[in-house]
Amino acid sequence: MKKRRFFLILVTLGVAVFFASCTDFFSTSWASWAARDPDSLVPTVTPGNVDELIALAENNPDLSLAVLKKIRDASKKASGTDKQKLQNAALEAAVNAAGLGQAVLGVAKDLGSLEDDAKDIVIDAINGMDNLDAAASILAEILAGGFDASTADPNDLALAAVVILAAEAKKAPGGIDDYIDHFQDTPLTPVEQLAVDLALAAKDNVSGPLKDLLDNLNLIP
Repeated sequence: MKKRRFFLILVTLGVAVFFASCTDFFSTSWASWAARDPDSLVPTVTPGNVDELIALAENNPDLSLAVLKKIRDASKKASGTDKQKLQNAALEAAVNAAGLGQAVLGVAKDLGSLEDDAKDIVIDAINGMDNLDAAASILAEILAGGFDASTADPNDLALAAVVILAAEAKKAPGGIDDYIDHFQDTPLTPVEQLAVDLALAAKDNVSGPLKDLLDNLNLIP
């Protein structure tokens, strides 16, 4: 078990490096505005501006959460390809809002103690995602009622699956590590099934540490 946990940490850190390499630093001016009231800063989201808004907010979890909320509002009124674009965008916004990359990178300083404290480091990473539950629940709401995963970016699908599962693990009464080991031993809840479905949709189009992460979180067979 210790070996499996150690490997899980390594691949998780690998994903964090991948995630961080795909983002630019959030600008100082936007960061100072976002510290006041993120919800009031984000304009009405449309299929035409959603990508730009996600890019502007991507390194600020609170502002990304505000963008995700506006995506939810827009998706309720959208249909067809517009709705699909908003749902696809919600995957990335939810990952940013949860702070997945920041949380895992935050424990990288403990690399020297990974072998002895792997379980604690995993738990610390998940517990460090302040917006995790909100991001996961809003994403699940946006995707409810039909979602065509074939048009989404596989990396976004995989990372969104991790966010949803991590939120469920954080709430589990038996603890995060025990939950990850055993959540597929009983019938899945709708939210757990969503996480698994997203992971399965991504698995044939992702590789390396990201695919290893899905496997070690028991999201894919």
